Amino acid sequence: MKRWVYKLIALVSLGMAVLGILLPGLPATEFIVLAAWAAAKGSPRIYAWIMSWSYCRNMIENWQNGKVISRKNKIHSAISMLACLIILLVADVSALVVMIAVGGMLTGSYFIWKRPEQRQPCPD
Repeated sequence: MKRWVYKLIALVSLGMAVLGILLPGLPATEFIVLAAWAAAKGSPRIYAWIMSWSYCRNMIENWQNGKVISRKNKIHSAISMLACLIILLVADVSALVVMIAVGGMLTGSYFIWKRPEQRQPCPD
């Protein structure tokens, strides 16, 4: 039963990651990392498939080896959040929704930009 739950989490997360690549404001990196984690526990086949994509493999290996987020991914996230904010402002969404979204974006940005961009060497 647990394996099916992990498989489901992996597949749903992969779907959300694909949407995150296409839609501004929806993260892709976090969903790819979540999908890899769940697939590693529930389906070695799905995990191998995810790791066969160099785009995903690099993100996952960076995260596994020091919770690293590359500068490129940080910039992509910032641009995506800015695009989402512009869409919200142009769509004339209520101020409350915009404030909640901005709060979420600021929280996400803070977390993303606090992560290292490359692995730190191990002290001897």
